[in-house]
Amino acid sequence: MTPTTLYEHEFCPFDWTDRDLKMLARINRDGADILRPVVQQARRGLKATQFVGVVRFGEHTFEILPKMHRRHSAETHNTTEINGRNQEAATRNLLYFLSYVQNLDIRAEDYSLPITSRCSDWLELLTRLFATRLREIWRRGASRRYQTRDEELPMLRGRLRIPDQLRRPDRPYRFAVTTDNLSHDNPLNRLMRFVVERLWLLTHDLENRSLLGDLRERMDGVTLLHAVSAADCERCELSCGDPRFGREYLPLLNLARLFLNGGALQLTAGDMATCAFVFDMNALFEAFVVGYILRERDRLLSGKLHACTLHPQASGSLLHLAHANGKRLFQLKPDLVFRHGEDFPLLLDAKYKRLDPAGSKYGIAEADFYQMHAYAARCRSPRVLLIYPQTADMNAPLYREFHLHSDTGHTITAATIDLCADFSDPEARRLLETRLRELLAPGVESTQSTGQPSGMGRTISP
Repeated sequence: MTPTTLYEHEFCPFDWTDRDLKMLARINRDGADILRPVVQQARRGLKATQFVGVVRFGEHTFEILPKMHRRHSAETHNTTEINGRNQEAATRNLLYFLSYVQNLDIRAEDYSLPITSRCSDWLELLTRLFATRLREIWRRGASRRYQTRDEELPMLRGRLRIPDQLRRPDRPYRFAVTTDNLSHDNPLNRLMRFVVERLWLLTHDLENRSLLGDLRERMDGVTLLHAVSAADCERCELSCGDPRFGREYLPLLNLARLFLNGGALQLTAGDMATCAFVFDMNALFEAFVVGYILRERDRLLSGKLHACTLHPQASGSLLHLAHANGKRLFQLKPDLVFRHGEDFPLLLDAKYKRLDPAGSKYGIAEADFYQMHAYAARCRSPRVLLIYPQTADMNAPLYREFHLHSDTGHTITAATIDLCADFSDPEARRLLETRLRELLAPGVESTQSTGQPSGMGRTISP
């Protein structure tokens, strides 16, 4: 099944029926529209929202890509613009983002998987990664744990439960015992089998179905649960005693959590006509920027910033704008706080919005600027950095520095990073690292990847 590919917020002609509307209503859960049925210029169609991923209903599959890959002029669906190369690059980049956000085990060879042929969308691609990794583990020997079980046996084995034994005087040849058995049938493997079964029902890819079918046979002795939630992943992570867990099982558990949080496995087993595996791109962009800086801090940060403690979402470093009746109000939560003692050398916020280099305010929303001003004033931070995505129709990175009207010399900087490059290429990854290192370095004007001044780093006084 070849999916219809479109970008966030894009309109795609689609002659939906009442049956389609009922299936879309099941997908658009929790009051959040993923694909919205609309009528535009007397044509029925579907309008994507801020979610990216894969949506299936009936015989239809839609793959939604990030809007930063779309040129601003393309407001309606254009199949000629979304070619195989764009689709592959966007899908690989989503893998790259998730490797930082979800701590997935993404290897170099994974970027070369056939995305636009048999692995027709990135749900199939992630299914391939999950099934391949899990089968590798089970071939070497799956996780086994001691399971405590109360039994009645004709022989004395394990620990005798004396109160229970005394209550059964008519059965002197049966012993009430508690045994510890080393078994594959443990909470971790039960969770993995649940995911395997649901993905086997969902996949349309023949190789994925073969891989998952092999796993179903290998895991036949593991109890199949009726339901699993993301909270079960947390419990498995805390309770698993397998020494290989951190190295092998944690990335798999993170991938299972990703399937559960993304919604792909939430539908009942008898309702596989509809499936949505999507993420809010606003949250994914912010989490990637923060996750990348946290993981690569030794290569990105220098000077005083390298000595700072980093607080995502201001965790451990909460500040408020005001107080009333003894209560602190209006909490400040920058995406990333750099703290050095009582000083805040840098505050960072990631905004998944389009900038307009030709606009008078460069497309920066006034509410966002006022928010950053409040951050700078309350934290007495000399620098606030706003990071935006560089979209496909921007010819060069944007860097704008705004000096605030005060005697403090504080600045708010708006800059873009290019996330449209194909990150399966090591050079693209190197350029991203270089760009972020430049933006984070204090007092250094941003440059392009060539190392020459971009010509876009003028200082502006609003």
